[in-house]
Amino acid sequence: MNWRRVAAGVWAILPLAALLVTTVTMPTVDPALTARLMAVVVLCALGAAVMAVLQRVVPQSWSRWALAALAGVGWGAWLLHLLTASRGGSQDGGVSQPVLLAALLGAVVAGAVGYAVHGRRRPTPAQLRALVPERSRVQALRGRQVREVRPWSTDLDSRTMRVIGWGVLAVFAVALVVVLVGGQGWVAALVLVLVGAGTWALALAWSAVRVEVDVDGLEVRSRVAPVRLVRVPAEEVAGVAVQDLDPMRWGGIGLRPSPDRTSFIVDEGGPGLVVYRRDGRRLALQVTEGDAVARDGARELLQAAGQRLATTSGS
Repeated sequence: MNWRRVAAGVWAILPLAALLVTTVTMPTVDPALTARLMAVVVLCALGAAVMAVLQRVVPQSWSRWALAALAGVGWGAWLLHLLTASRGGSQDGGVSQPVLLAALLGAVVAGAVGYAVHGRRRPTPAQLRALVPERSRVQALRGRQVREVRPWSTDLDSRTMRVIGWGVLAVFAVALVVVLVGGQGWVAALVLVLVGAGTWALALAWSAVRVEVDVDGLEVRSRVAPVRLVRVPAEEVAGVAVQDLDPMRWGGIGLRPSPDRTSFIVDEGGPGLVVYRRDGRRLALQVTEGDAVARDGARELLQAAGQRLATTSGS
């Protein structure tokens, strides 16, 4: 049993107990608001219980995000109840914006705590060997097998991510205008700005990237902004393969994260690197320069990982 996953589930269920206690001890809050918050917290607790029952079915990456979200919503609802009750109840059936903002910040913190508590269980050596094809596994390199790792890089440009980025920005801009015109308040406007700007920046950063391999491992850096998007240290590489990346098998064109893998395919598919990580995840990156260039990158990454494995194994 994954006890950290159980602990994250308990953390997501605890808001129900907290809300029951505050409902009894602080009964001045608006009954209608209390009923709505109770329904939200009960649903979050039920969702966390379902995650506990389906441990063997739901991938741990999905359960980590799901339990973090459930914990955030549940604790945010409890904090909203607590703050509203401590102020003598809601006014005119509504909740003040400072209270909403405080509850939102509390929800973010509670979700982060749940995410950290859950963690991620690494597969056993036997499970890892079953995941990585035999010919693609990293082997410890010693003696004459050791050589200098030649730096390797390739540039990728994704029109799909660029279109997504500007499309998302346009949608959030329209939604922001609607919120402001409708008088929904600055809290809703602030949330829209933060979410919209973050999504736009992420999509734009992935629209043009450089994939680099050196003695320390693999990095994906944005060419639009000076940020590192992905880093796979050499000691975390369990295997490297060159495969024909079919968008239908990897979730589509563009950046496609999922519980056990992340892929970045920039056009209709083609040869690319598939990096098997020691935590059980895979990273697939299309190489538009062709199969030969992809194999050069795979060879250098295997060399770096093999030499690092020999060093860390101590033999």
